Amino acid sequence: MISDSAMSNSPSLKDIAEAITKKDTWAIFVHERPDGDAIGSGSAFYCWGTEIGKKCFWGGTHPVPRVYEFLPHVDVYQVLENIPYDLKSPDSAIIVLDTSNLERCVAGLDDNNLTLIVNIDHHMDNQMFGHLNYVDPTSSATAEIIWDLFKESWQPISRDALLGIYTGIVTDTGHFTYSNTTPKTHTIAHDVLSAGINPENIFRHIYANRRLSGLRLWGLAFMRAFSLSDGKAVVSWIKLEDFEKLNADPYDAEGIVNQLLYVKGATISALLTEGEDEVRISFRSVTGISVRELAQKWDGGGHPQAAACKLSLPLERALDLVSQELEEYSKNV
Repeated sequence: MISDSAMSNSPSLKDIAEAITKKDTWAIFVHERPDGDAIGSGSAFYCWGTEIGKKCFWGGTHPVPRVYEFLPHVDVYQVLENIPYDLKSPDSAIIVLDTSNLERCVAGLDDNNLTLIVNIDHHMDNQMFGHLNYVDPTSSATAEIIWDLFKESWQPISRDALLGIYTGIVTDTGHFTYSNTTPKTHTIAHDVLSAGINPENIFRHIYANRRLSGLRLWGLAFMRAFSLSDGKAVVSWIKLEDFEKLNADPYDAEGIVNQLLYVKGATISALLTEGEDEVRISFRSVTGISVRELAQKWDGGGHPQAAACKLSLPLERALDLVSQELEEYSKNV
């Protein structure tokens, strides 16, 4: 188990760059059901490692979503439940990206005392589980921190790495429309685009790459949507059988909860997605209203305006429970 004293440090990005460049092997891990920021950051980090001669490995508990398959090195990303034994070595650095707690990552990291564990994230509720922790909630995305890290390392940033950084930033800022977008975010975007990255190509890969089955899944969720608390909250759900009937997969549901928040008068949205033995709930909210506290009621977490959790309940019971909580919560915000 990682000691409290090891987790109490406050390293700079320069400290982290110096520490990991001393290691021969980099093992890069991202959170479950990875999004654009996780995959973009991981891809950029893998690019950096291979470019400076490191032996790199990366993966997570779930596959890379199809829309991010254009990013460099996703072809070597591995889906796994436990950290490979050969990575638990003093010559390795394990870099965990965009992951607030170890429960969202591959198993086996918390019993590893041999390997340097580096935790880089921008989630406010990060549990500081690494030997070196760099968590900056003011950054729009973990990819923004990766950009800063590259700058501190004085290594040239390749075009391949820039693809991942830009992808992480645009997806976590809702294409620069969310409240986490800052002047610094736009400055980084300016520098990336000035280096020759084509924003239209990235947009088409991510947002204009939807399957017809996914579009039908969105339509089904929209048909089921209902409002609570005089329209302040909008909720919908997806059944497990919907995916099979429509030939869709869980990644086809990405983005629905954001669209629910576009209903006039809505300040909070929620999408419940049924799994084999649990229901995943995604929350979104407008600026000034936090849904992280809602997710934390059920051991979840995330950002103030974007959070998630899981319930080990049948879908109908989970929908009733979440609806009751939202009804009460919406009255006070």
